[in-house]
Amino acid sequence: MSTITADSPQTTSPTREELVARAAALVPLLKQNAEPCENEGRLPKENVDALVDAGLLKLTLPRRFGGYEADTHTKVAVYSELGKGCSSTAWVSGLWSDGTLFTSLFPDEVQDEILGADPDVRITVSFPLGGTVAISDGDGYRLSGRWPFNTGCAHATWAIRSAVIDPESDAPGFGMFLVPYEGMTILDDWQTSGLCGTGSNTVIGEDIYVPAERMIHFGDAKEGRFKTVRNADSPLYRTPIVSTILTTGSLGFPGVAKAALEVFMERLPGRPITYTTYGDQSRAPIRHHQAAEAAMRIRAADHLTFEVADIVDRHAAEGSAYAAGEQAQLWGQVAYATQLYSEAVEILRAASGASAIHRSSPMQRIARDAAALKVHAIMSPTSGLEFYGRALCGLEPNSPLL
Repeated sequence: MSTITADSPQTTSPTREELVARAAALVPLLKQNAEPCENEGRLPKENVDALVDAGLLKLTLPRRFGGYEADTHTKVAVYSELGKGCSSTAWVSGLWSDGTLFTSLFPDEVQDEILGADPDVRITVSFPLGGTVAISDGDGYRLSGRWPFNTGCAHATWAIRSAVIDPESDAPGFGMFLVPYEGMTILDDWQTSGLCGTGSNTVIGEDIYVPAERMIHFGDAKEGRFKTVRNADSPLYRTPIVSTILTTGSLGFPGVAKAALEVFMERLPGRPITYTTYGDQSRAPIRHHQAAEAAMRIRAADHLTFEVADIVDRHAAEGSAYAAGEQAQLWGQVAYATQLYSEAVEILRAASGASAIHRSSPMQRIARDAAALKVHAIMSPTSGLEFYGRALCGLEPNSPLL
């Protein structure tokens, strides 16, 4: 492990096309390891090493530490490509990317301590308010809690925890705390029907001391007010945290849906439709309609997904404020794209016949992963569309994130 100082020369970042090509080159390996990944409940070490070697965990790392400071469109494109090979690997990669990005918003000396010491460090993010905090007698906090959904925690050394600050006061706050995994306990409780390989286990900790510089108030992060000085002029680090969360919610489904379409199309030629005279499904009109319906839903969802990324990137580049209701619109787009992607996968799953429910079929795993993505709180079609509908009707948002 080499230490990169804040004075190290900046790197020349790869282009979006180069990074997507690197992700595409990993897809065969990820497909090969998809079943072991699911069975083990965590990413295989081979997957993690391949991500590191390809530089795909440096998208949101500051350039002074050897990172790329890639824009949001690139983030979604790269991790969507990984989703064609393994849903869990794509999701974990995206969440680690967020962990790096959020750490880059802390004071520069904190970044030097964590990112400078190990540019390949993996940091998990858990936003559910699972903890409480007391003000320490010294300059800091004492953090205790139980945090669910720690995606990728098996391979991580740091975590960003959310907790209520001084809950007994008249004005309790919501803070984001950066803490090491050392001293915390990971529970093996990620026993799920989909995204099994993300290892999004619950983590518990008791009376963890957190220096004051390793805390950011969520209200500041929500408005794009961060503690970094050296990163302040980079568009990536001007992005409000809600926009980052929304676009991370977008990144899993494009590749997952395209993987389902690819598997479906590969199975068609030469296979009969049972109890009919069709001996080759690729010549059956019903399959033509199903393939086209699914493909068009994916194309429409891609448009919504990448438009969100482009809007976020435009605001970051310009340093411009979001219009009233605009983030609700983006949430609505993510939600509706989720609905379209999940409908596409379900069309393809149902049209794949009984043989596709066998454990050896990748279609059944892809369908279960898609179902798991759809119920994530950020991507839930019901909540996201309601938020946008309220904005259209001129009502105040009913989400603390908006």
